[in-house]
Amino acid sequence: MHNHPTQFLLRLTHTVTLERSISQICIPDRDSAECELAQLKHQHGPRLLKAAIRKDKRPARATRSGTSRTYTLRYTIRETETRTLF
Repeated sequence: MHNHPTQFLLRLTHTVTLERSISQICIPDRDSAECELAQLKHQHGPRLLKAAIRKDKRPARATRSGTSRTYTLRYTIRETETRTLF
């Protein structure tokens, strides 16, 4: 009978965490922007770090005067990925 010590192979991994800032532009009204934000909260949960809705202040394209009536939703999410090294 051979006496061999038990060997364990450990997987080497590297975990990378990224924060991505994303903007959704030209949302037609505040209610639509709020609905989009609610959907993002449901989709990303605690990975959604911050979100802000703001009214766009650039001139309206159709009339080239006044202000745009659209909104922008800007949010930041955290993504974590584990990669096997070998």
